Amino acid sequence: RTDAKAAQQRGPDNDEEYRHLDDDASYVKSLATSFSWAANGGKSGASFAKTADGRFVVKCISRTELQMFLDCAPAYFEYLSKAFFHNLPTVLCKIVGVYQIGYHNRVTGKRSMEQVAVMQDIFYGRKIGRIFDLKGSSRGRYVNVNKGEDGEGSSAGGVTPSGDNAGNSFFSKEDGEGKPSTTSDDDKTGPASDVRRSETDTVLLDENFLEFTSGRPLPLTDRAKAIFHMSILNDTLFLSIINIIDYSILVGIDEDKHELVVGIIDYMRQYDIIKQMERVGKSVGMIAGAQQPTIIQPSLYKNRFQNAMERYFTSVPNKWTSTDID
Repeated sequence: RTDAKAAQQRGPDNDEEYRHLDDDASYVKSLATSFSWAANGGKSGASFAKTADGRFVVKCISRTELQMFLDCAPAYFEYLSKAFFHNLPTVLCKIVGVYQIGYHNRVTGKRSMEQVAVMQDIFYGRKIGRIFDLKGSSRGRYVNVNKGEDGEGSSAGGVTPSGDNAGNSFFSKEDGEGKPSTTSDDDKTGPASDVRRSETDTVLLDENFLEFTSGRPLPLTDRAKAIFHMSILNDTLFLSIINIIDYSILVGIDEDKHELVVGIIDYMRQYDIIKQMERVGKSVGMIAGAQQPTIIQPSLYKNRFQNAMERYFTSVPNKWTSTDID
């Protein structure tokens, strides 16, 4: 959340047009109209569904992930409660429900059980051009985009940077106070029909992001960068405390409003014995000077993630910037 006051003024909780979306009947109605959705960018092979109104994403999770979330649930809800009541910056993509669904085939007598997590769609009501999934690692973090006739990778839609001031296109238009800002997932409003994915619907990764910005950090306004930085510190510290790794941050570019829409996702895996074994396996055979494996301990993962966000995004002063010079 880049501007808590402004977000409260225009958010669903304070807008008569969206208050009906908060009741249980509306939530059930949304889930009842879900359809299968082929989400791009992940390597877990999990199945996804999306509600027809675009508000929620439903992800099938393993029993291990379900148990891990249940173990962490008290700390998770306490953290979100503190963030809500004390206005602590956070960009966690909210999990609004976790369920077990049982099936019984009366013909064959076969019974089966699935676990699902219902999450907010952070791009609800947004016109998103490019989407990046960032982990702070360069190992295997590049997507080959279809090449055009000129041999260059074709654009995945959205704003194309050009010249030395390419990143400036991501500053938001001036708001009611005349100050530009970049927003997180808490500031989204609007009907699902307004959502537009990139032309190829390709979710790009860390190396694609650096290629897109020509290796330079993406500029944010002072206020946006400060709150983004605090959100990353708060969230990664919390996830490290509850032993979570493998999370990433989804970054969407809203081209109409010239804003970034961000949310930390995939934070339902703890650093258990499986991850420890994966880390050992990925470390074997690595030559000196090679990149680090993607599976690392929670504290190291937190530090790497924080450092990467500092490299990927920077603060650019403007006429509202205070110099604090006496």
